[in-house]
Amino acid sequence: MNLSPQQLHYFKRELISQQLDKEVEILKKSTQLSSLVQPTAETKKEYPFLQYLTQHFVLEFPLLKKGNENNFWIKLQSFLDEYSKLKLDNYAPKSARDSQRRVLLYKIEKLLIISLSASIKTVQGKEESIDLLAPISKSDSNDEEQEESLVNKLSMTHLESEENYLEWIGMNGLRLNVITVRDVSEVRTIRQHLHSEFIIETNLVVPEGEAPVPTIYVARRHGQFRQLREDLKMSFPTLELPSVPGKARDSSYSDKESQHLHREKDRIILRSFLRRLSSDPVVANSTIFRDFLLNEPLQLSPAEQKDADIRHKMDQNRLDEEKRFRAQVDKKIVELDGLLDMLKGQIMKPNGLVEIFEVIKSTETIDKLPVELQKAFEWGRINFAFVLHTQFVTSDSSVENIANLKRTHSLMPYRTIAQILKLSNPFSMVKGVLDLFLAQPFGGKSLFQRIMLANMSEQSKDMQKDIEELEAKINDPALCQKVANAVKCDKPEGLDLGKTTPIQETLDLLKNSKIEPVLSPQQIIKVAFANQPGKVEARTLVENLYKLWILYARKQEQESMMSLVFQGATGDLIKDLFAIFYEPLAQVYKAANIGDTIGHVAGFINDLIEIVDKLDVEDATNTAQPFIDLVKNHEAEFYQFVHGVHAQDESKLFDNLLGYVDSLFSFVSHGIPTRIDIEKITEEAGITGDDIPVLKQEIDALCAYHYSRKQRHLERKRQKLMSTNDVADNEEIFNFLPENKEVMGVLNDMVEVDYQSDEESLNSNESADNLAAHESTIVRPTLVLIPKIAPTFVKHVQSIMQ
Repeated sequence: MNLSPQQLHYFKRELISQQLDKEVEILKKSTQLSSLVQPTAETKKEYPFLQYLTQHFVLEFPLLKKGNENNFWIKLQSFLDEYSKLKLDNYAPKSARDSQRRVLLYKIEKLLIISLSASIKTVQGKEESIDLLAPISKSDSNDEEQEESLVNKLSMTHLESEENYLEWIGMNGLRLNVITVRDVSEVRTIRQHLHSEFIIETNLVVPEGEAPVPTIYVARRHGQFRQLREDLKMSFPTLELPSVPGKARDSSYSDKESQHLHREKDRIILRSFLRRLSSDPVVANSTIFRDFLLNEPLQLSPAEQKDADIRHKMDQNRLDEEKRFRAQVDKKIVELDGLLDMLKGQIMKPNGLVEIFEVIKSTETIDKLPVELQKAFEWGRINFAFVLHTQFVTSDSSVENIANLKRTHSLMPYRTIAQILKLSNPFSMVKGVLDLFLAQPFGGKSLFQRIMLANMSEQSKDMQKDIEELEAKINDPALCQKVANAVKCDKPEGLDLGKTTPIQETLDLLKNSKIEPVLSPQQIIKVAFANQPGKVEARTLVENLYKLWILYARKQEQESMMSLVFQGATGDLIKDLFAIFYEPLAQVYKAANIGDTIGHVAGFINDLIEIVDKLDVEDATNTAQPFIDLVKNHEAEFYQFVHGVHAQDESKLFDNLLGYVDSLFSFVSHGIPTRIDIEKITEEAGITGDDIPVLKQEIDALCAYHYSRKQRHLERKRQKLMSTNDVADNEEIFNFLPENKEVMGVLNDMVEVDYQSDEESLNSNESADNLAAHESTIVRPTLVLIPKIAPTFVKHVQSIMQ
């Protein structure tokens, strides 16, 4: 057939996916793990792929092999039996935030497909997955381009701060900045009061060719920001809105010498809050948000303009410092590239990872390590320092990050924890903690159950408040009750939610005569014409009922999960998980004197806070070096812990874990020893020469589909960076892994594990543009020939798996 490496990869992957989907569906209906853990001749026919993965990847995990394996699987089965009894497939709308279990199941399936794709090799040879950030090949580039490519490959140029990202996407047609702060005098009864107002600058982005809109300035008090969030929450109860940051407390409130920096920290964190809001198209295009930004415009006074210029210069200094630090990091990466490549080559050798840690085990200090390992620590040092600098200096969220760090640090009982870890027998400690948390005196609730219940109850209270406010807005108890009863019913047979509009889905629910109460003629008239043009009142009512439906569905699912917490099977499974995963680690950590390490962590955070406190809020220039020195000063203590963990590990736990990881690298590189012949399988499946052009069209359609998904995922990934405060790319760790083509191909495919489920739909209020930006809206190609080939493919793969 002469398939390209990319065509071969996605053809094979689709064949794997077709079979795996069938196996997962069968397992979901039976929920019997024994079919995978203890295979029989019958189950081998039903679950060839899942059994193979379980036997070679799951059961071989060292910690599972050390524990009471059989007992663990029995308890896990009991837990799954209880879980299957929950009423989770109820009549509820699909929403991106409603059901994390769908997302989890989807990610697991993707991970299984990637694992199998790496395991099954073909005689056709080289495969290639789509890589949107592929580096420039050496033959096609000069030295400068190669260096740039190296830096991009290591993602350092993609460590964008939140504010840079928000500027890049344009914030849904808005460019926002809080440019200055002014004090305004207000007379209340007898006394005069001073309060601060934050001046917001708004630029409306217009299409090319249209006349630009003048910049608009408005002044808002801190309390008005809080009111803005309350108003948005009332109008969009199903949206997850960022909290309004509390007022910062620092010398700029009272220090007259720094008056031009008055409430500077508040200015920065409120700007971050507004930009987060504007990143959501629902909020950005709402009347409430636009009124907040545009109503009651003002003209800046000369003094206010001067103050805004000073603050703008400070903002620019922070951005310039971040760029300088990033350039320093990039330069270091280029310098270390050769040595790091040597280290990566060592990792790819058989038992290479084990040999590297044998060196660490036998070497007491960093300065005695081989030069390539010393350079690896240097690489880690500058990367970690860059992340700390961005989080606590240049990011708009730095003020909140510092406050959170100080608060958590002040509450942590480091000394007590260290003493417990030094003096306690690891096994007794784990057993005591578990008994403390999971014991049910006189059949009552355990401490674990009480903690979970307390946290969930708080969430339930907030949810109930939102429900009550929305019901009051709807002002029709019968309609509200019908929606509430719907989520307690099974989903009607044959109904596939998410295929029509939220309005139509809600109308279908209201028409359902099996759900009480039956609506009166007057109530039917109120909602019946919601889909017709001009019926604004009816449409608004049905939209609110849909929001209420979402809230009731969330509440129902939370109550179901709370009931699972109170099952004895849950506590038994938790005990086993602790016994399997924590007890061996506790023994090793105690031998490595982890109590002292806790003290070192406390010392590191003390020094970090001291550096942050000494920084001049006016000038962020030349602030990178203290963070590099901080990490360098503490890396010897970190190394001592790593060395101690491996040197004192008499149980060989970490040796086994490293051997397991090493075997995974080897397996990904070589896969199942026997290779399959895709062309032979295709012929055996009855695909003739006349069918080959059609088959290639289907394969090309699959490649185009995956390319589109990866493109869409890259966009969404940047949005996730903004919403989660992650400055460093979460795949940064992968960049230090060996550049074996097979390994890098698997890691490239791993990004798909982040995709959200195709079953999810976006919030009903979101715009059509936002819905189109979701990768699940990309339609899968219709396949005719590939499904016919799948059974023959599975038969051949089964034969080599034996």
